[in-house]
Amino acid sequence: MPEVIIKYKGQKALKALQDLAKAFDMEIEQPIASENLTNAEKYKHLPIRFAENPDANALSGIWKDNPITLEEIRKESWGKHF
Repeated sequence: MPEVIIKYKGQKALKALQDLAKAFDMEIEQPIASENLTNAEKYKHLPIRFAENPDANALSGIWKDNPITLEEIRKESWGKHF
């Protein structure tokens, strides 16, 4: 079903839109404030595509020219909190 976003200023306008939607057999959904959602809920609509023939060795050796230790990664990520 195609979707349209309509912005309105007041409850009176929303009520008129809801009445109009009923007359034309449309649905009106009110979004939930994103601060009330978990990360999983925020991003569940994102498309995820999986490789048809994944190669587990494709990333092998990507750090060979830039050796780094776990200590360095932690220090760079967490700064002085580490």
